[in-house]
Amino acid sequence: MEDSKIGKFEGIFDTNLNGEPTALGYSVNEIRRILASLDKPDPELLSVLSRDPRKTVRSMAYGYFKRKGSLVANEEIFRRGGVRLLAGVDEAGRGAIAGPLTAAAVVLKPDAVIDDIADSKVLTPDKREELYERIMESALCVSVCFIDPALIDRWGIQLMNRKALKDVAEAVSDQCHCVICDHFSLPGIRLPSYSIPHADSTFQCVAAASVVAKVERDRVMSGLHNRIPYYNFHKNKGYATEEHIHALSIYGPSKIHRKRFRGVPVEGTESAIKGE
Repeated sequence: MEDSKIGKFEGIFDTNLNGEPTALGYSVNEIRRILASLDKPDPELLSVLSRDPRKTVRSMAYGYFKRKGSLVANEEIFRRGGVRLLAGVDEAGRGAIAGPLTAAAVVLKPDAVIDDIADSKVLTPDKREELYERIMESALCVSVCFIDPALIDRWGIQLMNRKALKDVAEAVSDQCHCVICDHFSLPGIRLPSYSIPHADSTFQCVAAASVVAKVERDRVMSGLHNRIPYYNFHKNKGYATEEHIHALSIYGPSKIHRKRFRGVPVEGTESAIKGE
């Protein structure tokens, strides 16, 4: 399948500086009329509108996504024209100052309903672990990718974030019909793809990907704590907590710190890197 652009709306919208479609050439009332003219919601169009800088326009899009009231029901908008299997894509660790960036793609069985599934950020660690097991039981396939801190320092978090999301999406592309990604667009992948902010709290498959990415990354950080106990990675998971920043002021950074991130000192001490 070719890259998804704007479906039957291709050519109507302009593109922004990143080459992505935008509806800024249309007034709110014009967009309202376009939506009213449709027999059923169009996922390409709603994806564009969900990223519009105008709050009123975004609300129109999310009105369609939320209307049916559940993360499972919201996914039905995408199931049309032979599309049945959806891949949800999300990442964890973007804002951390240590440890890998982790991305996950999850393709759930078409009839899967995972009770209590939600964006991983609003779940307790115990609940995430419980849901992780249920996701794995309900998944047709799962892909996970880790991006090393050294690569993040070299190429920047934005580029590496997109690479990780694209890599996991491509890894499951033979097992699904389209991809829904939280926030980031995925140009160049072989399937129709939709980038929607807050997708991890809107669609079951993306919420599942957020849980998998978070659990996988947390397990890595707990393992790293056993090797480098100075920073309490098993508690802060590499984020810039007060305790973590204090440890950095004493020991300096380890090899798994992102040295280009604010708050991370350039040099480390021998004690901080011992045993790596």
